[in-house]
Amino acid sequence: MYRSFKRTMNAAKKPKKIANRISKRCFRNKTTTISAKILVSGGVNKEKHGLNRLPPEVKNIIYKALPLNADRACLALTCKDQAAAYEALKTEKNKKGYDHIVPKRLTEIHRLQLLVRLKVDMPRSHRLCYSCVQFIDIKDPDNAGQWGGSEVRVSGGKATKQAMIEGPRCPLCISAKQLENAKHKDTYKKYLALADKVDLKK
Repeated sequence: MYRSFKRTMNAAKKPKKIANRISKRCFRNKTTTISAKILVSGGVNKEKHGLNRLPPEVKNIIYKALPLNADRACLALTCKDQAAAYEALKTEKNKKGYDHIVPKRLTEIHRLQLLVRLKVDMPRSHRLCYSCVQFIDIKDPDNAGQWGGSEVRVSGGKATKQAMIEGPRCPLCISAKQLENAKHKDTYKKYLALADKVDLKK
């Protein structure tokens, strides 16, 4: 009975993922946050690094001069010392002193900017989908299939709205797009109704 239940749940996972892409419910955009547990645990491995030895006010100037939130987050992820400086700057409510505008609301583009910078550090089993803006485990059977889009069109770290259209798209996003193109058909409505009935969180 357990095996039968497991097969049923596995069969429902893929339609649910596709339905989430149609409904744009894959994730929530929010500012990168470094856990307090990470900041207080252990020591700083790169304590003698020149960048870490700078006074706090100089570190703040460097962070404020970076063009994007993604750049600030990536610098923060290099070590605990930089993470602490990054988190400390979040307390500034007026954002004065920044060389570049700090967005008040995060969008899919901001998320893509960060993920594009993290691509080189991700394992080969995960590939970035520019459509749903997340790393896809290509070894997962649910994600099997032909990818769309072009890596060449987004070379050089391109992370724009156009890149989301031209960049690599996972098989699930391709399936979701095909269903969206058939909205006038009853199949589309029945598919969403069936997929939304499955709640994998319960």
